Amino acid sequence: MNRFTLILITMFIGSIAINAQEKFDKAEQELEAITDSVTTDEESTEIIQKHDYKSTRIENDETKKEDDWEEWDDWDGWRENRKDEWKSSKKRGYFRGGAGGWDYYMMDLNVDAINTKLQEIGLNPFDKQIYMSGGGGWGFVGHGIRIGGLGAHGEVKSSGGSAIDGKTVAKEVTLTINFGGFMIEKVYHPFNKTELYFGTMIGGGNANLQFNQWSGPLAWDNLWDGYNNAVIDTSTVSFTDHQNEMSCGYLTILPTIGFRYNIFRWAAVGVNVGYLYNKMNQDGWKMDGKSVNYVPEIDFSNVIYRINLYFGG
Repeated sequence: MNRFTLILITMFIGSIAINAQEKFDKAEQELEAITDSVTTDEESTEIIQKHDYKSTRIENDETKKEDDWEEWDDWDGWRENRKDEWKSSKKRGYFRGGAGGWDYYMMDLNVDAINTKLQEIGLNPFDKQIYMSGGGGWGFVGHGIRIGGLGAHGEVKSSGGSAIDGKTVAKEVTLTINFGGFMIEKVYHPFNKTELYFGTMIGGGNANLQFNQWSGPLAWDNLWDGYNNAVIDTSTVSFTDHQNEMSCGYLTILPTIGFRYNIFRWAAVGVNVGYLYNKMNQDGWKMDGKSVNYVPEIDFSNVIYRINLYFGG
C-alpha cells in the first residue's frame, strides 16, 4: 500500500470520526436541552405543587383556625350557658317540686245573731276576730300550676258566771269553725327566691256551737264528791249542769293571692289574703242528730289573712 492510499484511508477514517463526533455532540446538546426542559418542567411542577400545598395548607390552617374558633366559641357558649344555668339555678331559689307546712289565719267575725243571744244569757259577745291554724301541701304539675289541699281550725269562747239563789252558775259558749278542701294555684317567679301566686280552694267546712253550764266553781274534792253515794244529798241536789252542742256544715270557696319568700332553698315564709266564702243552709243546724228550727241567718264569709311557713324542694 503506497503512501497516497494510506493518506486517503486516514482522511476517510478521520472524516467519519469527525462526523460522528459532531453527531454525538449534537445529540448530547439535544439531550441536555431535553433534560433542562424536563428539569424545568419538574421544577415548575414542584413549584406549582408547593404553591398548591402551601395554599391548601393555608386553607387548612385557616379552616382549622375557624374550626378552633368555632370550637372555642362552642366552649364559650357552653360555659356561658352553664353560667346562665347556674345563675338561673341561683335565681330559682324557690320551690320547684312540692312543699307543705303550717298556716295561721286571722279573720273578722261578724256573728251578730249569736252575740245578741250571748248578751241575753249574761255573757260578753265573741271577739271581733277569730284566729285559726292549719296546714296544707301542694305539688307542681307544670306551666306554673300546682295542686294540693289545705285545711284550718279555729275557735272563740265567751264565758262568765253569775249567782243564782246563793249558788254560782258558770256558763261558757264556744264557736268552732273548720274548713278544708282541694286547692289549685298559678305561680309566678319575678324575683330571686320569691313567688307570687293566686288561686282558689274549693271544699267544705263545719261550724259548731257548744254550750256548757255548771254549778261552780268546781274544786277537786267537790268533783269527786259528786259521784260519792255517801255524800250525795238528793234532797238538795240542784241540776244546773247542762251541755249541748249544735253544728252545721257548709260549702267553702277560698280565692286567694299571696307572696312567698324562700329563707333557704328548702324553707319559705309567706303572706296571703283571700275571701272565705261560706254557703250555709240555716236549716242544716242539728243538735244530737235532731234538727234545730228557726235558726237566724249566720254567715261567716269574710276577708281572711294568712301567714305560713312551708318546707319543700
